[in-house]
Amino acid sequence: MQVQRQVTEIRESQITLQVPESFVNHRAEIIILTLDEETPRRRQPHPDIAGKLIIKGDLFDSVPEGDWDLPA
Repeated sequence: MQVQRQVTEIRESQITLQVPESFVNHRAEIIILTLDEETPRRRQPHPDIAGKLIIKGDLFDSVPEGDWDLPA
């Protein structure tokens, strides 16, 4: 598999993409992603495990602070 990545500003509703000669006579998948979206997606657990976690006790006090390897 060969990959060509190109980041560009879209100014019109149509673009022209030039590919290397090695792509000629091969099937290709073209994916266009926007890079300027600022809204982060909220992660959600899989429905099979959502709401099934039960926390018993204090997780942070169960281990000495030095064992967490946190930056000072």
